[in-house]
Amino acid sequence: MVASYRDRTRKLDDLHTGFPGKPVVISEYGYCACTEDRPEGDEHRIDVLRSHDAAIRSKDFVAGAIFFCYNDYRTHVGDRGVGALKQRVHGVVDLCGAQKASYEVLRRESSPVESLTAENHLNAFQLRLKTRHDVPMYTLRGYKLRGIFYGEGDIPVERQAVELPEIASGGETTVDLTFSQSGVPLHVKFDVLRPTGYSAYSGNWKP
Repeated sequence: MVASYRDRTRKLDDLHTGFPGKPVVISEYGYCACTEDRPEGDEHRIDVLRSHDAAIRSKDFVAGAIFFCYNDYRTHVGDRGVGALKQRVHGVVDLCGAQKASYEVLRRESSPVESLTAENHLNAFQLRLKTRHDVPMYTLRGYKLRGIFYGEGDIPVERQAVELPEIASGGETTVDLTFSQSGVPLHVKFDVLRPTGYSAYSGNWKP
């Protein structure tokens, strides 16, 4: 049986009682479909990920959490597959890296960005970004906000980006991003980009 939200929070409180004044880091939380009473299903993985994160975020003494695991992996003690393809199915991607639905949920849950909203004023967008004040929380430095304008046929026709100011955890900022296109976009994809260029958060605006 998968533990309830109340069970999770109670166990966290028990840890805190045993180690008062100490930060707690949760390791290897997630969904293991490795016993008969835990059938494989990505919907279970998503439910466990979200409910565990909710419990973790409800306790201010929890300093961090490590999700297990990113990918399904081959192992001689695997309970799925045969021979060289014997494996454990824990991940948000499969053995070949194909993303499951839980991949995007993990990416969103692991982002320091809590929300991103957009208002369109004749293709001059006003974007409001808010950062988390819970796990994971840290100051955003050197981040950018990128927008890609998709026109007829769902073709990307213009890309614009703007530097973001430094944003502390639990903070928010408003920035403007303007496209030169005169027509109404089919949709616009926005990404908050880390200094490495990888997207930390994605949002999609539609008219």
